Amino acid sequence: MPEFALGAFLTAFLLAAVLTPLARRLALATNLVAEVRPDRLHREPRPYGGGLALLASIAIGLVPAVLWVEGWADVPRVADVPGLRRLAIGAVLFFIIGLIDDRYALPALPKLFLQFAAATVAVMGLGLKATVWLTVPHAGEVVSILWIVAVVNAYNLLDHADGLAAAVGFVAMAALGLGQMVVAHGFPEPGPVVTVPVPALAAAGALLGFLVYNFPPAKLFMGDAGSALIGYLLAALTMDARYYFEGITPSRWVVLVPMAILAVPLFDMVCVVFGRLARGRNPMIGDATSHLAHRMLARGVGPRTIVLFAAAMATLTGAASVMMYHLRWPALLAAWGIVAAALGMMLIARRRPRTEASP
Repeated sequence: MPEFALGAFLTAFLLAAVLTPLARRLALATNLVAEVRPDRLHREPRPYGGGLALLASIAIGLVPAVLWVEGWADVPRVADVPGLRRLAIGAVLFFIIGLIDDRYALPALPKLFLQFAAATVAVMGLGLKATVWLTVPHAGEVVSILWIVAVVNAYNLLDHADGLAAAVGFVAMAALGLGQMVVAHGFPEPGPVVTVPVPALAAAGALLGFLVYNFPPAKLFMGDAGSALIGYLLAALTMDARYYFEGITPSRWVVLVPMAILAVPLFDMVCVVFGRLARGRNPMIGDATSHLAHRMLARGVGPRTIVLFAAAMATLTGAASVMMYHLRWPALLAAWGIVAAALGMMLIARRRPRTEASP
């Protein structure tokens, strides 16, 4: 499996590096552009298009792994791989919702409704479901839908500055993929293993290739099409992943690994929502003061430093998530201590400048 995961990563990386400029030209030709707005940091219109390059790069990057699962023959049977099929259908659904938002700037409530509808299709129609320790009927389905919508919006909210979402997404996908490969080494059934680490590393490669053009100053944005796509993939892959292996992982609490992998975007979303509520603002209406990058820029931190800082925090939480597969109580607390330290540093980085006036 490692060779196919590496192949998917490299293929997606190279494709994204080649396709992203073409997607940028297409976005400019079709006037798919992010206009200057009070709640945006860019000071001149920037094209979208990154989402399309990401989608194509990930899809093509998965071809070698899909063929391997199918025995390098009978290509039409690709649709019989349940995990990859529901991953693809759900990804396209969220990509389309994001693309509509990029074009028509959907109001918050209709956009949220479409997200819940797509998440319901993924869970109830495609069978994507998280394992929960609850005996309440349909609790798993409800939690799964809420998880998808929460992660999609957390990742979307993180896409508020050049390179930020791409860098953090790359680290999160890499942590998930590598962690799954480590814990499932030698697992006898290729299908269930390939449906998580290989797509995750393909997405990581695509994000890294896109980051070449999205690193500050960005030449284009991934847009809601890209953030919804990657957000869904993060949610779906963390739900499809296996965390507890009898005789391999020493603690059942390893099922909380997704919270560590996605700690940075989830924490930023919580801070943004509660910060807006504390100031008496609608949490669903964007502004240019609530996010991590907004706070750090106001204190004079440069855009590139902000991206590197966020990536470093995601690397800490991602490394902790990989450690969790091999630790038992009380040593497991050390890994969560690393996560807490990273979030604490984010909280310090978010502090307001002393000269900032109270709202």
